[in-house]
Amino acid sequence: MHALAFSERENPSILSGSKIDCRRMQDLKIACADMFRRHRVEAFGGAFHVPAAREYGCLFAWDSGYHALALRHLDIAAAREELRTLYAANTTDTGLLAHERPLPGSDERTALVTSWFGPIYRSDGRSFLVDPPVAAYAAAKLTSENGDTSLLDAAQGHLDAIEGARIADEGYLPAILHPLESGTDASPLFDGLIDASSRRAFVGSLRSLSEALQKVDWSAARALRERHRFVVADPTFCGWHLLALEALADARRRVGDARRAGELDARALVFAQNMMNALWSDRLGLFVGFDYIRGLPIEIATLGGIVAAASRSVRKLGLTARVIDEHLHPAQSSFWGAKGIAFNPRNGRAIEPRSLLWRGDCVWGATQYWAHLVLSRSGQVDAAQTARLQMEALIESEGFREFYDANSGKGHGAGLTDGFTWPALALEMTAEEDGADR
Repeated sequence: MHALAFSERENPSILSGSKIDCRRMQDLKIACADMFRRHRVEAFGGAFHVPAAREYGCLFAWDSGYHALALRHLDIAAAREELRTLYAANTTDTGLLAHERPLPGSDERTALVTSWFGPIYRSDGRSFLVDPPVAAYAAAKLTSENGDTSLLDAAQGHLDAIEGARIADEGYLPAILHPLESGTDASPLFDGLIDASSRRAFVGSLRSLSEALQKVDWSAARALRERHRFVVADPTFCGWHLLALEALADARRRVGDARRAGELDARALVFAQNMMNALWSDRLGLFVGFDYIRGLPIEIATLGGIVAAASRSVRKLGLTARVIDEHLHPAQSSFWGAKGIAFNPRNGRAIEPRSLLWRGDCVWGATQYWAHLVLSRSGQVDAAQTARLQMEALIESEGFREFYDANSGKGHGAGLTDGFTWPALALEMTAEEDGADR
């Protein structure tokens, strides 16, 4: 069963009320738990979940971060094991957390991926590619008062490694060196730097970048010095780094470590200021990208530009209210469709399921969650509830799918047979509305 079988009521419409319905939430939890059971894998000395059982046979870093956020409302031990396995299996000798590590026995799949994207794997199987640090944020959220701090320490090491290896100079933000490191693959943000005119051209561009990165040892400093053509501060990556810094500060306070909490708070405020200086587009009212090679902002609107607005540091800088006013009102937002919140400003064209990912009017479980996070933390209760209820309605009508059409609600991508994990973030949306975990 992939569509969510909500309880029968006199008025079965999921949008009939705005408050959290406990009976329907229990049905959602049952459906999510069933879906996660189908995606559970034991490997690398632990257990974790793949985002789609048939299509994505790897231990993925930011996926596991999202999994842990959802699982903590179902099975806190499984959520912690997800991240313990991830940090043990994917942490590289540089301290960076690899974007992916193929499952044992998936040599055929790995060879195919390498033929597409070039030399992205280290000799130990971990990828050179990294991910937005959602896992660090999730680890902080899982740290309880008087609890084990080992995950917290791993998460802080994760952020320290990013800042050590990917910040090329003082005052810079972490650089991604490849579009796959943004988590948003073929985002239109990168169209000036790669060829996205067709799937073949896009894959060829990614392979060319990987081959060039091998020559600079995947080093941000060398890539900048030798003018690798893709050295970018990405708003999604940087936004999650900022949220993770703040979540780690909160977690350190919970375990009684006021000194380190204060240090992390200070780091977060400086990071937010750097984002405002380099990535804020006053014209768009969003955070955008920055091309370090050309020294120019990449002023393309994507929903990745709202992620940092969920942080208290950005709220203090006075930018969150503008992001909401211009982009997160359901009736007037260019991102917000009848069925969900798209990654790109909507253009009304039908989604081609075999087209490049992260283009067009596509709603992902993650995009709905990002918007909800900004809204709920800013006290925009009605809009936040609308975002959550839309996500639940998409699950009910189309099942747990990789992405959906923002206008029609049609499900697309991975997950047709066994489901895709990201829509389970609806569970985390409920917790944010409750306000118990901020």
